[in-house]
Amino acid sequence: MARLYEDEIVVPAASLGPENPHAPLWTPIPMVAHYEGAEIVSNSCLPYRLQDGYDRTLVPRRFRAIILETDRLKATVLPEIGGRLWSLVHKQSDRELLHVNESWQPANIAVRNAWVSGGVEWNPGIYGHTVFTNDPVYAGEIEIPGGVGLRVWEYERLRGTPWSVDLWALDGSDYLFIAPRIVNPNEHAIPMYWWTCIAYPENERTKVLAPARFAIEPDHTAGVDVRKDLEAEPDLTIPSRRDHPHDVYFEIPEGRRPWIAAVEPEGYGTVHVSSPRLKGRKMWVWGMGPNGRRWQSWLAHGGTPYIEIQGGLAMKQNQYVRMPARADWSWLEAIGPTGPDVQHQLDADLPEASFDQLAAKIIAGQRQPARTVAVGSGWGALEQERRRLHREPVLIGPEMPFERGDNSDSWEALLESGAMPDWPEPRDYMIDLRWEERLRLAADKGGWLPRLHLGVMMFAAGRFDEAERAWKHCLEAEENGWALRNLAVLAKIAGRDDAIDVWTRAQKLLPDDPHLVDELCRELLAAGRFPQLTDFVETLRDPLAARPRVRLARAVLAMATGDAPGARAYFDQPFDLFDIRENERTVTELWNQICNALPGAGDPAKPPADYDFRMHA
Repeated sequence: MARLYEDEIVVPAASLGPENPHAPLWTPIPMVAHYEGAEIVSNSCLPYRLQDGYDRTLVPRRFRAIILETDRLKATVLPEIGGRLWSLVHKQSDRELLHVNESWQPANIAVRNAWVSGGVEWNPGIYGHTVFTNDPVYAGEIEIPGGVGLRVWEYERLRGTPWSVDLWALDGSDYLFIAPRIVNPNEHAIPMYWWTCIAYPENERTKVLAPARFAIEPDHTAGVDVRKDLEAEPDLTIPSRRDHPHDVYFEIPEGRRPWIAAVEPEGYGTVHVSSPRLKGRKMWVWGMGPNGRRWQSWLAHGGTPYIEIQGGLAMKQNQYVRMPARADWSWLEAIGPTGPDVQHQLDADLPEASFDQLAAKIIAGQRQPARTVAVGSGWGALEQERRRLHREPVLIGPEMPFERGDNSDSWEALLESGAMPDWPEPRDYMIDLRWEERLRLAADKGGWLPRLHLGVMMFAAGRFDEAERAWKHCLEAEENGWALRNLAVLAKIAGRDDAIDVWTRAQKLLPDDPHLVDELCRELLAAGRFPQLTDFVETLRDPLAARPRVRLARAVLAMATGDAPGARAYFDQPFDLFDIRENERTVTELWNQICNALPGAGDPAKPPADYDFRMHA
């Protein structure tokens, strides 16, 4: 019989650091998704804050682990980092079915910046790696027919949706069963997103299989999708034969059971299968070129490389699907070991009819957890209470019990007393317009903090004029760098010439704020205001003067002012731009300029290996 018990794992880990207290109003590299024929451009992760304070110094860290174990499987779930399935061991063959990262090292890949590779990640609500990837979530023991299982759950605040994942396994079965659930409690339809991302070890002869002859491979450079015949180009799904980072989407015919597997010629591998709602299947590879190898090393401190096999609600990852008002979606997935004949094995082990029957049975029988073993945020409890006071339908039933938490205490105070605590800096943000009236009443009473939050809410709603008024009223209550910085972003969006001057005023009011230092360096460079940038960086003292973005700004400044040798010296130091983003070209463009200006500096098409983070060479 399955056992559920608690343990811990010790992993060399970097520090996540504090969250960025500034509202994430914009991003240098926006993400573009598609929904019902229109584009959704994501410039912000509001209401969430950025997690960009991490470092790259590894020290042993103890992670709380919840273990689900049977006679054949041992699954390790880490509730402190999004409920990630960190490891899945097939005991009969003594084989790890997933890629397990040998370290815990954040890098700038997720919606909120920090992301860690490895294991299986649940990605609800928002295009990209989940906002919960480094956040604690709820976990509880559940009763299932024939044993026990584990449920992880949370409340996603951008879409206003509770979500959960049930995991269980049975003695005698080689498969871990997974039942995600998303509930839309709102009276309107919403764009919805879900991808289950499974990391698998990258081996020289690994091949990815799916029940499809054709696949779509986006050409991100040209901005087009290219349809590929997998029979004519079989190397497309052999990761070791891809030069650069690529995603491949399998065109599984309508009516075919969706699955994807990574298999080895020795006759073993890992398969992921699901009921029809999770219809999308994708392979992700970093590629064998120097840029892909650099990303692999960066994410794992030189550890073993990986690929990903994924399943999603839509055909492609940059697509949302329409979730109707009051909809309640669930489906069934399974992960287990496989041989080379995946379809034959699935038909034998998990016949489609019985698989679908199991899905319906589990989904219909969801009940309150027998006990809660890990606690997440207080946002779900706050929304439950708001709905109770306004006599609205409940957010979710007892199957996802939420508790109050410190991260939502400013808003709990507003709900209970009509006022916000007088914090020295803003804490978590709110963009749900059902709070607007209450927030305006608090703002009218005075105080800078509710006015700052009102401006953020109006900004997220696209009501920029109201946001500007709120932030100006915030300054009337108390001059502060938080409102000035937000006004600077508004000025930048509007194309006004005074944006940098406002940013400079904000930085002077918050002189020890590292985020404003980074932002101001970036904006001064983009505007070509090199004398002002020179004066600014010369005023900085350690540790601000030693920040990676400041060091990069000095190098770009040297190149822009004709000092190519000074700029070239940047590349003689160890790479330290911890928050370099996918598709960020700042470093490689600088290298190209140096090589074109300085004979013998190097090949403009080949940056130094440690600095080569190009996604598409």
